[in-house]
Amino acid sequence: MYRIFIVEDDAAIAGVIRRHLEGWGYTVRCAERFDDVLSEFAAFDPHLVLLDISLPFFNGYHWCQEIRRVSKAPILFLTSASDNVNVVMAMQLGGDDLLAKPFDLQVLSAKVQALLRRAYDFGPSSHLLSCGAAVDRKSTRLNSSHVRTLRMPSSA
Repeated sequence: MYRIFIVEDDAAIAGVIRRHLEGWGYTVRCAERFDDVLSEFAAFDPHLVLLDISLPFFNGYHWCQEIRRVSKAPILFLTSASDNVNVVMAMQLGGDDLLAKPFDLQVLSAKVQALLRRAYDFGPSSHLLSCGAAVDRKSTRLNSSHVRTLRMPSSA
């Protein structure tokens, strides 16, 4: 399962996020030493990082740049500083997305899943468009008899 590293200095917020993501089956660890986030990151080797901007010792931008020196793991900023300047800085300094506090945990889950899917889903790309039903990729059965499927030409 995927490992998620939370760098959030508000223990209540970090705990709620940790429990929520563990409920989705992720392995989650919260940073404990905000003066040495990179060591904790390296020891845990996460697939994704949730990173606050306002932290003790060094801000989230600093840790984002340090993480980017050693990893391409997606970084999702979680911050109450969601003005345009902070959004642009977060993206330009190596972040992959930003979620403004307060946020809905379902939105957080959706963003986490999307970032992990884009970064680590190496399955073959499907060139199917289907209307009216979902495709069961494991058995290639359709769950409805009222489906039209169009095969799209490969772009590669």
